Amino acid sequence: MKTKNYIPVIVALFSMYACTPKKAQEEKSEEATKEIVYDVAAAQIKWTAFKLTERVGVSGTFDEVAVTAGGEGAVESVLTDGSFSINTSSVNSNEATRDPKIKESFFGTFNTPAIEGKIVSADAGSGELSLMMNDTTSAVPFSYITNDSTLILTASIDVTNWNGGAAIDSLNSVCELLHKGSDGVSKLWPDVTVQVTIPAKK
Repeated sequence: MKTKNYIPVIVALFSMYACTPKKAQEEKSEEATKEIVYDVAAAQIKWTAFKLTERVGVSGTFDEVAVTAGGEGAVESVLTDGSFSINTSSVNSNEATRDPKIKESFFGTFNTPAIEGKIVSADAGSGELSLMMNDTTSAVPFSYITNDSTLILTASIDVTNWNGGAAIDSLNSVCELLHKGSDGVSKLWPDVTVQVTIPAKK
């Protein structure tokens, strides 16, 4: 009786399985070394202000934002020395009757046609930026996270650090009833949460 020779088949199978993981590993390594380039021109800024004693959030954006990257490559290089300019008259709260009040009663009183900022430092998920409003410059800490498609920066801004108390009172006075909660108190908080989202280039 003839015995079939299975050695060539075994060798072929072994070679196939031995090479596949190596190839997959190389592809994975190539993906890991791909440099993510962020599209700073497509940056979006979302702000959230708080009204009522219960701190109910009111969110919006700015339609005219100019962002400049500090460099290329690693996220820290992109952020450090990066700058931005926001046209405050482009504020958009998705409420046509609210936007004119914000422009006139808040930013008008606040003497801030544009918000100017520059990132001073960024490392390991946190950093500091220099922000100018109302002819006043103050430092603001921020945090940031990244993934394969997005860079997100988050900061909390207290406008009283830029002498914005009068602007808060001005806006609250024209929106007094809308800012009155169940306790009967009309309240507009001085802190605003800001989130900047920068997508990666496709």
